[in-house]
Amino acid sequence: MSSKNWRKAALIAVIFVAWVVAYADRIVMSTAVIPIAQEFQLNEQGRGYVLGAFYFTYAFMQLGGGWLADRHGAKRVLTACIVIWSIFTALTGASWSFASLVTIRLLFGIGEGGFAPANAVAIAENFEKCERGRVQSLMSSTVFLGNAAGSIFVTTVIATYGWRWTFPALGACGVIVAAAFVYMLESRPSTRGYRAVAIKDRSQYVQLLRNPLTWRVGLIWFCTSTLFLGLQSWMPSYLLKVRGIDIQHIGVASMIPYLVAFFGTNAVGYVIDKAGARRSKPLMACGALLSALFLVLMMTTSSLPLLVLYWTMCIGAFTMVYGTVFAVPLKYFPDEQVGSATGLINFGGQMAGFVAPVIMGHLIRGFNGSYVGAFSYLVVSAALASVIASTLKTPSSGDDSARLGLANR
Repeated sequence: MSSKNWRKAALIAVIFVAWVVAYADRIVMSTAVIPIAQEFQLNEQGRGYVLGAFYFTYAFMQLGGGWLADRHGAKRVLTACIVIWSIFTALTGASWSFASLVTIRLLFGIGEGGFAPANAVAIAENFEKCERGRVQSLMSSTVFLGNAAGSIFVTTVIATYGWRWTFPALGACGVIVAAAFVYMLESRPSTRGYRAVAIKDRSQYVQLLRNPLTWRVGLIWFCTSTLFLGLQSWMPSYLLKVRGIDIQHIGVASMIPYLVAFFGTNAVGYVIDKAGARRSKPLMACGALLSALFLVLMMTTSSLPLLVLYWTMCIGAFTMVYGTVFAVPLKYFPDEQVGSATGLINFGGQMAGFVAPVIMGHLIRGFNGSYVGAFSYLVVSAALASVIASTLKTPSSGDDSARLGLANR
């Protein structure tokens, strides 16, 4: 293997590990909220705000993080993000009230918010367009590996030591990864010179907002993220309260769908690189529709093995949308807009992470503890995403950006 390929492999490894830690830090609250709610005497609405607070600031930092990464490069933004989120992850264990917990979660969101767009910039700086789909899908798939590893780790630590010790342990992992970034991620000017272009062109967000592709993909991501992040936030509570599964077995049950989705996301990236833009429309439209269908089956089955199967199929179908959405900025936008486009599209998805848990909390309380209304809300959101995806135009000829994109821009 050449030195160039070794450097690429090392870069992929470091960012990959960072993403796993990031998602483990993020998912911990979905399980930890169960003992936290008991200690702080929170009802379903209070749980919803605790679960959604992180995503509020995380969503807005997508915009700032993308702009900073386009202007200053990936290394500084990525390293700063890891340090900030690790500090506030650790501090979560010191929460003493509902208000302090929500405040720390908001600050935690600021730390993680710039990481996704800066990651896209790092990929654009170091990889050619023909390989970016696979690299981005590998990084995106860490959400599922992090959730799987986090589910086992979190439930074990909570069951053994209590929820307060879980957060400092995860924060320490983040500090180690940040140190690895300092030594292994190069800080260098872009070989394509697009950072200088980004500094001169301060109107790139206006250009992106005028592009129908940005809006449609952003809406698709908002609706499908509503399903995924809503399930991620409330499934542990659902399994405990409705299905009667204890905390440690919740971790095992949660691991299965996420491991399958990890491999599914990487398969989607391979398809996108090999088949090109013509596969983007069916991947997003079918993925959103199938995820809604499997969620309905999950809601209606009384069998626990079937529930895990349908849950796995639901998350697997979601990866068809997930892998495609995050390949769009890398494949079909100019290099100088990669970070900003990723941040803008992901803004919608992460706002769903704030809205969905809160609305679900109100629906669960409104339905007297039943999850039917809350899960139905997720089904409708995914179905709407499928409808929006079906409106993407894919001409049979033209360049890649035109195929996805909407000749009317």
